[in-house]
Amino acid sequence: MAWRCSAEAAAPPRGAPGFSFSAAAGPLPDEVGAEVAAACRPGRTSILSLPFTSPAFRHLQEETEACLRRLLGIPDRFRVLFLAGGASAQFALLPLNLLGTAGHASYVDSGCWSRRAIAEARRYAEVSIAARAFAAVPDVAEWQVDPRAAYCHITSNETADGLQFRDFPALAVPLVADMTSDLLTRPLDFTRLSLVYAGTQKTIGTPGLTVVIADERLLGRARPETPCVMDYAAQAAADSRLCTPPVFPIFVAHCMLHWIAAQGGVPAMAEAARRRSDAVYAALAEGEGTYAIAVDPAHRSHINPCFRLASEAQTPPFLQAAEAAGLHDLRGHPEVGGVRVSLYNGVADEAVDALLDFLRAFARERSGLCTA
Repeated sequence: MAWRCSAEAAAPPRGAPGFSFSAAAGPLPDEVGAEVAAACRPGRTSILSLPFTSPAFRHLQEETEACLRRLLGIPDRFRVLFLAGGASAQFALLPLNLLGTAGHASYVDSGCWSRRAIAEARRYAEVSIAARAFAAVPDVAEWQVDPRAAYCHITSNETADGLQFRDFPALAVPLVADMTSDLLTRPLDFTRLSLVYAGTQKTIGTPGLTVVIADERLLGRARPETPCVMDYAAQAAADSRLCTPPVFPIFVAHCMLHWIAAQGGVPAMAEAARRRSDAVYAALAEGEGTYAIAVDPAHRSHINPCFRLASEAQTPPFLQAAEAAGLHDLRGHPEVGGVRVSLYNGVADEAVDALLDFLRAFARERSGLCTA
């Protein structure tokens, strides 16, 4: 059975008119969507009925992992796990798997999602805050990482707050990163990272799959009460097939990974993210007096630009006008508010162009109302 995604399949018709900038899940490129749709057609070879025990699935999984390793340059000593569920489950599984006898962990508080990870970790560990990063990430010399910590955790890109770590610091304890919203959008330095985890629904697929990339030296530390199917070492020993793996999301990730490779790999995705986000921030800067950004320019997210209207009263009219213009799902996270743009790998350039035109036109209209 041939699993390699074909760029020759006809693109499916678009659904609702316009473009989605949802932070919850990234769009699939047309050719990837077409390949996935074709693979779901009823029949003996449908991906929807592929047994995870079959040689065909094992080949699919092996090829998916091999492509991921090539794209990210993952060293041999790192194990790649394909696990069911979302990244939020890892908020609990990390301390369960990594604490060992330490009992201590350090976290950087950088926004909405890091705080959720911290709250969950406190159920299992004594958590210290190594740094607080809101408008900017402090220099690593200012961090206070507990030397007793089993690991230090960061959220590399805060989707709700619009802050992104530009670099990964070298620490004396293992560095763990939640990269759910920016995996495969930037190169990674595995000399500094000990474990990376990410739900795949934003940058490389659909909901239901979490990828864990872990230095094998961290495995085997799980607390006794950790369920076997949630034990990283047990899953690594079973090649992520200790229980039924998420077959369909693995297939979609496989298609997305090969699409990324065909576009030029991670460097091409990083350049696209930088180019698009620079254009969005430039349009927001042109609308000074209409738009406000809280995050320092050096730490603004390339993936999720977040901003507010100068007056909160302008937010509902902005979102209504955006919807009318075919620009959907721009409302900020419920806990944060404001406006949020998501520029995941599958977002089309024409979607970004339409957004830029709207941002400029809305600012001009607001400016005209203020001067009239």
